[in-house]
Amino acid sequence: AARRGVRVKLIVQGEPDIPIVKFGAHLLYHYLVKGGVQIYEYRRRPLHGKVALADDHWATVGSSNLDPLSLSLNLEANLIIHDRVFNQTLRDNLNGLIARDCQRIDKTMLPKRNWWRLGVSVMAFHFLRHFPAWVGWLPAHTPRLARVSPPVQPEIETQDRVDSQTRDNPL
Repeated sequence: AARRGVRVKLIVQGEPDIPIVKFGAHLLYHYLVKGGVQIYEYRRRPLHGKVALADDHWATVGSSNLDPLSLSLNLEANLIIHDRVFNQTLRDNLNGLIARDCQRIDKTMLPKRNWWRLGVSVMAFHFLRHFPAWVGWLPAHTPRLARVSPPVQPEIETQDRVDSQTRDNPL
């Protein structure tokens, strides 16, 4: 998205409680910064918030990491929010958090690139990419959940639908 000109801001843990997490995140910094993503490290304490916001139309807040392992094996929950007022408040709060408690990562702060880091990055990427499938082979992690139909119900009004009807049928 950033390469298409979409402004992408990413808030990550600056001081995670698990050291390998920081190492793993730093492996992606070159790729993300080069692609135009603005990376901010939250510095006050470990950060476990899972929030995504797209414009003011869509947001998700919850406990699930947005990765294959969490989405396929862990029993996590997220809310999907289609409310412009809530999403604007969320945006304002995130921008305040960035201004007060985050440090922006720029090109001068990126770790030096070398063959060793490149090799580790490739191995870590492929390990993490296939890890959910490997864990799924273990009997203790075989999902026992049934597939359900999507929770979106056409008869439920969303703010976007109300706004579009108001535009189409002004008083």
